[in-house]
Amino acid sequence: MKCKSLETACYEDKKPYEKFLSDGPESLSEAELLAIIIRTGTKTMDSLQLARQVLSLPKGQEKGILGLRHLSVSDLCKINGIGEVKAVKIKCITELSRRLSMADTRDRMQFTKPETVADYYMGRMRYLETEEVILVMTDNKNRLICDRVLSRGTVNCSLVSPREIFLVALEYHAVHILLVHNHPSGDASPSGQDIEITEHLARLCDMMQLPLLDHIVVGDNCYVSFRESGLLK
Repeated sequence: MKCKSLETACYEDKKPYEKFLSDGPESLSEAELLAIIIRTGTKTMDSLQLARQVLSLPKGQEKGILGLRHLSVSDLCKINGIGEVKAVKIKCITELSRRLSMADTRDRMQFTKPETVADYYMGRMRYLETEEVILVMTDNKNRLICDRVLSRGTVNCSLVSPREIFLVALEYHAVHILLVHNHPSGDASPSGQDIEITEHLARLCDMMQLPLLDHIVVGDNCYVSFRESGLLK
């Protein structure tokens, strides 16, 4: 059996925090990065072992660091050594990561194609357990200004107020708007209610001279564009 070199042994013996200071964050594994966030372990395992246990917690098809976004605070608290404070910290880190990723691409994006919009919101919405409706506001070049969650509904119904849509759009000086919402079932096919609401909103948008560019329904790794489907003209 080959013996490890002294240099390798010393490197592996470094605790995550010390390794961060001496070698930088790029040198750390996902478990080591998470261990620094967790800080403390239990009587039977250190923070690194605890971090590895968190990353191994199965949730759907994604595991490891990608699986963290699908774990709730209660899911995390089921692990011995993860209390509410640590669970909230982990969820805050995953939310910051999501926002960093979106902010990094937002300024370069133009929402001229439905697939661009769908791709941008897919990771955020495809695993939601209830319907969420997002108002997307763009400028005269179809660049994203900002978005706003309009409603969070039951598993199969959300309420959208045209009045609120126009108030928010005017507040942010939107030139165009889009609606994006998810179907928790995973099937992106628009419901009769989706079609009715969109037709009503499109008529009001025409009156307000605020074009409704599209309504995109997000499913499980799929989407339906009202504009592409001929449901919005």
